[in-house]
Amino acid sequence: MPEEIEAKVKIPDPAAFRRRMAERGPADAGAVLEINRLFDDAAGSLKKAGSALRLREERDPVDGRVLRTRLTFKGPVVKSALKRRTEIELTVEAAAPLAEILDKLGLAVSFCYEKRRTTWHVGPCEVLLDEVPHLGWFAEVEGPTEEAVFAVLKEIGLGDQPTIRQSYVKLLSEHLASRGLDATRASFSRPS
Repeated sequence: MPEEIEAKVKIPDPAAFRRRMAERGPADAGAVLEINRLFDDAAGSLKKAGSALRLREERDPVDGRVLRTRLTFKGPVVKSALKRRTEIELTVEAAAPLAEILDKLGLAVSFCYEKRRTTWHVGPCEVLLDEVPHLGWFAEVEGPTEEAVFAVLKEIGLGDQPTIRQSYVKLLSEHLASRGLDATRASFSRPS
């Protein structure tokens, strides 16, 4: 089974982090704006099982053009030093027809959030700088093994930082609910 192995770290100074990463080389591509839609049934069965079904559109942050669309299933997090879970992902041609199919199957959008992301590759890992509405900046390191992720964290100067195991969805949901805001969506452009 394909597996996601990641470490997430809060970044207080994203400009300094970008400079540090630029010293290693250019980002893989410019930043993208992600539109992430999580789907579930009316009973919340996926969420209750610790799983998620996400439809993600990656858009050009300037003109809004869709660059890539992916459907991802994530299984429950397993006990480990880092966040680990089954992840099955495929690229699809367009979000709208797939969202319609999911709706016909009884799945509706349960949470929608935006994120700005820049990606670098360091060794066998991806290093991601994410800006999340309401929460700020985070770095994620995703790799093939825990050892590889820990090694890259150390190599990019984050080895001594505490890692965050919660997903952005969980962090956002808790943040929004604690402030009496709409806990089903988080956006840069619209108030939540």
